[in-house]
Amino acid sequence: MITNISEVNPKKNIIIKGAKLHNLKNIDVVIPRNKLVVITGLSGSGKSTLAFDTLYAEGQRRYVESLSSYARQFLGRLNKPKVDYIKGIAPAIAIEQKVNSTNPRSTVGTTTEIYDYFKLLFARIGKTYSPKSGSLVKKDTVTDVLNFIKTYSDGEKLLLLSPIHLEDGRAMQDKLKVLNQQGYARIKINGSIVRIDEADDLTDSVEGIQLVVDRIVVKHEEDFYNRLADAIQTAFFEGKGECLIESLSDNKQRTFSNKFVLDGISEEHTVLDLGCKHGEIANIIDTIMDYVIRLYLRWQYLGDAS
Repeated sequence: MITNISEVNPKKNIIIKGAKLHNLKNIDVVIPRNKLVVITGLSGSGKSTLAFDTLYAEGQRRYVESLSSYARQFLGRLNKPKVDYIKGIAPAIAIEQKVNSTNPRSTVGTTTEIYDYFKLLFARIGKTYSPKSGSLVKKDTVTDVLNFIKTYSDGEKLLLLSPIHLEDGRAMQDKLKVLNQQGYARIKINGSIVRIDEADDLTDSVEGIQLVVDRIVVKHEEDFYNRLADAIQTAFFEGKGECLIESLSDNKQRTFSNKFVLDGISEEHTVLDLGCKHGEIANIIDTIMDYVIRLYLRWQYLGDAS
């Protein structure tokens, strides 16, 4: 039992001192944070007064005061509840029993319609990791490939490769013929580089054929990287989102993919786009706050109308 409310930590508790509204007779209450708390009592004992008219009202008032003067002019002035002070309180959302909802799976987020906006926020600032390797899942870009190539020393010889994907109903020889007409001269098969015009005996069942998009001799010069960026973009296109860098010194390959795929796990990663670039989290938060304001105004209007 707490006897001295001044000794309670407001970072871990919500402290209500001297609540006097309606049937509340100058009571002190300590509510632990981050826990589900139920207020019980006889009818008329002040349960709703404590929860809605005191605790929620003060959280709502402080939230409105944190907004800009432009936003506050639409919300009106909120009176301070009859209480000495409240510490440790955060902006609050109140859902009363009279809210009409026939869906048993409704939550605070779905009822207030803010759930989709928080999904957007977490999708923008969150990171996805592979359940197999624990590595970060991301879409590789041309810049990522260039940064990898920059780790090699001058004069290092590399191959820029793309996997050849055979479309349904198309023969391998026809595919190679088209690639040859587009200006590509070599492919890599079974660890050997061969000319396309000399690969006459390949069948459709042969797998792992890679197109040699470019042969690279590393030069740490701006013109070199500008030209190489175009080649990497082409490699991503020909490989349908995949390309490889192979070092001729040790035959090690590094695969890049501009798809949201890692460890053979493919996942549709769609994010609602509100017209802001990746990383502009402030714009998303502003959108959420703007929505909360409009939602509050609508509730106020419905409450006045009833």
